[in-house]
Amino acid sequence: MTARFAKLFSWAVVCALFLVSSDIVLAQNNNNNGGVNVNQRAVGGVQIDPSGVLNNQVQPLDAKIRDDIQRDLQNADGDISKASNLRMISLRGLEAAIIAARDAGKPLPPEVQYMAGLQRIETIVVSPENNDIYIGGPGEGWKLDNAGNVVGVKSGTPVIQLDDFLVAMRSAENARQGAGISVSIDPTEQGVKQYQQFVKVLVDRRIPFNPALQGDAEKAMGPQVITLTGVPKDSRFSQILVAADYKMKRMSMGLEAAPINNFPSVLEMAAKKNVRSMQSSPRFWMECDYEPVAQTDDGLVWQLRGKGVKCLTQESRFDADGKQKNLDKQNIFAVQWAEKMTDRFEELSAAEPAFRELRNIMDMSVVAAIISRNQLLQKAILEIPAINGTTDVIATNAYPVPKSVGTECSFVRMANSWLVSASGGVQLDSWKVAQTTEIVPELASVATTASVRAADRWWWNVSVN
Repeated sequence: MTARFAKLFSWAVVCALFLVSSDIVLAQNNNNNGGVNVNQRAVGGVQIDPSGVLNNQVQPLDAKIRDDIQRDLQNADGDISKASNLRMISLRGLEAAIIAARDAGKPLPPEVQYMAGLQRIETIVVSPENNDIYIGGPGEGWKLDNAGNVVGVKSGTPVIQLDDFLVAMRSAENARQGAGISVSIDPTEQGVKQYQQFVKVLVDRRIPFNPALQGDAEKAMGPQVITLTGVPKDSRFSQILVAADYKMKRMSMGLEAAPINNFPSVLEMAAKKNVRSMQSSPRFWMECDYEPVAQTDDGLVWQLRGKGVKCLTQESRFDADGKQKNLDKQNIFAVQWAEKMTDRFEELSAAEPAFRELRNIMDMSVVAAIISRNQLLQKAILEIPAINGTTDVIATNAYPVPKSVGTECSFVRMANSWLVSASGGVQLDSWKVAQTTEIVPELASVATTASVRAADRWWWNVSVN
């Protein structure tokens, strides 16, 4: 940024990227898997139109749809309301429940759609004697929150959904063979060049940048492109990836306040320190953050450990051709913001459903990678074609594919101008996590307690001392 440019501009302007939030209004659904009408469900209040364009608009859930959902949820097994620190699910039993519903020509019951109220999958137990694999974690009863999300009665955080688990299981090999699972939202090279030309005209004409020019700046940058890899682009799983990235970018750039206290944006942090100018732009993204996966020496019990998600940052700059280039230096405020998000992720995700759902799909992808990498289905002599998608018994719901999102600018007054254009995303390397393990002999006791199952159902609570 030239000295002349700095003198002319008295506002910091952030051209941030819009993604879909955790509540996405569906415009289309090709496979209603249950009594709950997912055709009108919210996956945070951002609408995706049939052409894949995201709009930051909140639309309340239709009253009739809400009543239908609530009624269907109340038809679930009453014992699900009993909260447990360890609730186990039999994959053999889950497979049977899916097939039974389909054979009877009925929708999937709520306990199947919402994985018996699991809040997180942390444990895998292989039971060769029963030709089964059990997965488990904390579970509780559920309710419908004000935004239309199905959440735990006690925790208020989203329950795990079968639709996402199916995608994780069916995408395990794709994640290994390809570039993993990811989402990235980036400005186009043409958009960056147009924006640079817009700024040049302002400088040449000695027109100070101010909030009145917001619309012109956003129009110059144009729509940003959403890139998804590793999972079906029309899946709810993909919606969650985009939602979490959207929320992260909006909070980092100050486009919306964080849902927890003392969590300022990068701009607010810099303004507080009287930063005068900066030419580079912080790029933020989220990755898996697990400790080594615990396992028994016989490979029959596995346990995920760690918070699951971390935030990282890197400086970048756009050249005259609109190409983004990473820089070696670090922006101290971006680093501090990323570290704070990582350190407070548990608190943040409890207040923002998009982040909790992101961790859930990361957990599911790691579980799927562990099962595939270690051939646990073969060890259990277990076949689950409906879950793995080798038959057409059940398809995952189809959502509009997120393709693009408009640019939006945020302004903060500073001594000199500060131009920031952020990109980033979510990187989900489930196989890297799955292959980093540690033998923990004490886990053997989990197999004994977790296998004491109810005789009449495919899920059960385990007493944990």
